[in-house]
Amino acid sequence: MPAPHPVELRERAVRAYENGPESYDVVAARFEVASAALERWVKRYRETKSVVPKPRGGGNLSPVDLALLERIVVETGDATTHELTAAYNVQVGRARRVHRSSIHRALGRAGYVFKKKSYVRQNNSDRTSRKSARAFSDG
Repeated sequence: MPAPHPVELRERAVRAYENGPESYDVVAARFEVASAALERWVKRYRETKSVVPKPRGGGNLSPVDLALLERIVVETGDATTHELTAAYNVQVGRARRVHRSSIHRALGRAGYVFKKKSYVRQNNSDRTSRKSARAFSDG
């Protein structure tokens, strides 16, 4: 969701609408905002005498127990988010399992830096193709 329009812009647009004979569409076009937004601002101003945007919604609370997750991080050391998720889900049981994205967000909120890739076997074999003969030619 984008950031709300600045309060100064809202105040100027509402003042222009309230003090003039112009329609919502004309004033909204002048201030380069949607007419529906201007209507909401005017309604809000008439009801509360303020055009300050409402606070953003809160979303859902995280199901991750941060104390438990931090203990698992200390115990597992240099683990990936997949490994941390598996260890966390073993600890909490089947009913309170969480997805890796929940662990990922919880780690970010707690200030941890985490690996983005799981461990990958390194290719110990030689190159899969030969170098071009043209790379060694003088011509």
